[in-house]
Amino acid sequence: MALSPYALTTVEVAKSHLNVPSADTTQSARIELLINAATQRMESMTDRALKSRSHVELRSGRRSNIITLRQWPITAVSQINMDNDSQFTSATIIDPSKYSICDDGNSIVLLNDYFDVGYNNLRIAYTAGYNSTDHLGQLADLEIVCLWIVEWYYRHRERGDMGRTSKSKGDETVGILAEMPPMIKEALLDYKRTDLPLVDRPISNL
Repeated sequence: MALSPYALTTVEVAKSHLNVPSADTTQSARIELLINAATQRMESMTDRALKSRSHVELRSGRRSNIITLRQWPITAVSQINMDNDSQFTSATIIDPSKYSICDDGNSIVLLNDYFDVGYNNLRIAYTAGYNSTDHLGQLADLEIVCLWIVEWYYRHRERGDMGRTSKSKGDETVGILAEMPPMIKEALLDYKRTDLPLVDRPISNL
């Protein structure tokens, strides 16, 4: 199992967090698996890609000069095509000097013009997500949460508690946290997509 390029922590950091000796390679593959699973779980819970990567989206123009994208923060736009025939040839590329990234980080504004009305008539190639140059604080915050999830997975396996809500020893019964700890869900609230689903359906010219 290789570590995902979008993993939110490293094997070395996870070993330190779990008190696994760095020289112990017998658990490396397992920890890689847990990190990948934790990262995927976080992206599912927030409904977005968290670490910086490239994206290509088809969006529908609505006679507005602003288009909202699904991933954020937008850090670069490599190309926008506007074509009602959805051929997206080189002739349909919008001059980069005619648009910019909005201050909100999840929208693009077309300067002194508007995006033509159409259905999936915009093809936008861009880069979005947290990177180590501009978002060290956010990445550190997300790494902590990733480590919490890795530990939650790891400790359940170590104790043999998977699927159990309690266990007994003599006359004493101890509760087991079978569900994900609330602090993890709470920590991800600031990163969760909260907007309404984007509507992409044919609309008539105004």
